[in-house]
Amino acid sequence: MSIKLIVNSDDEAILIQAFGSISAKELKQMRKKTIEILNKNGIQNFVVDLSKLTSILEQSTFATYKSGKEFKDINFPLSAKTAVILPVEESVRQQIKFLHVVEINRMRGPIEYVSSYKEALEWFNS
Repeated sequence: MSIKLIVNSDDEAILIQAFGSISAKELKQMRKKTIEILNKNGIQNFVVDLSKLTSILEQSTFATYKSGKEFKDINFPLSAKTAVILPVEESVRQQIKFLHVVEINRMRGPIEYVSSYKEALEWFNS
């Protein structure tokens, strides 16, 4: 899997890093693992670093919509905050933003686009 999840207990944040190309299967596995970690330790602040992401969901608009629509099924708490470091590549960046719009429309908690892990922590604490 080209996704790493790191629990930073001192910062009360979970860092999710994605690299390269992410398939629908990998995204589902990452979501499942995220919920497992959340349920285990109760941390509800997520930093998602997608800066090195080059492709997601085979760059399909339909697959992106479907994945966003499925987000409600994982029971992600509305109280959880997610800070996102967007991909460098513009087409992937736009696809990620579309995914988030679909997720937010299906009851996803707050998302903030940030440029660094430090900026994410500042947002969590504001």
